Amino acid sequence: MIRSIALMATVALCAAAVACGPIGPLPGGRLHGEIGAANQADWSFAAEIENAQLETRPDKPHSVNTWFVALGAALYVPTSMILGPKDPTNRGWVANVDTDPRVRIRLGDPVFARTAVRVEDTSEYERARLALEAKYGIAVEDRDPERVIWIYRLDPR
Repeated sequence: MIRSIALMATVALCAAAVACGPIGPLPGGRLHGEIGAANQADWSFAAEIENAQLETRPDKPHSVNTWFVALGAALYVPTSMILGPKDPTNRGWVANVDTDPRVRIRLGDPVFARTAVRVEDTSEYERARLALEAKYGIAVEDRDPERVIWIYRLDPR
């Protein structure tokens, strides 16, 4: 009985915390933080940040932790590269972006309003994928051949 009460209290605390943003693999709600510049082009301040938080569905915010990489003025976010569903269409945030590409991304404290655009150009995709693999230490030989990875460029709104 005591374990059940402790478990319920823990779940309630986690649910309250998640309402403000994602915690680990658990999605959250609206992201809070200083509003970043709409025309941000220098992402060097985020070089040491490992994970970002991505918010989708502006009318009923849904946020997740995600990887990202900056290449010059462009900011990229991949679908799952190593964990989770191998098909990006099975990820909730991807379905949200397909419905409404308006997203917000938190890099440390600042939150930036952006538009998610799926990268279709092969050379841009390869540049972004190689940069993501380098940042997160994924060797080419460790790629899962069955995993489909989409990459989104987050453009200014």
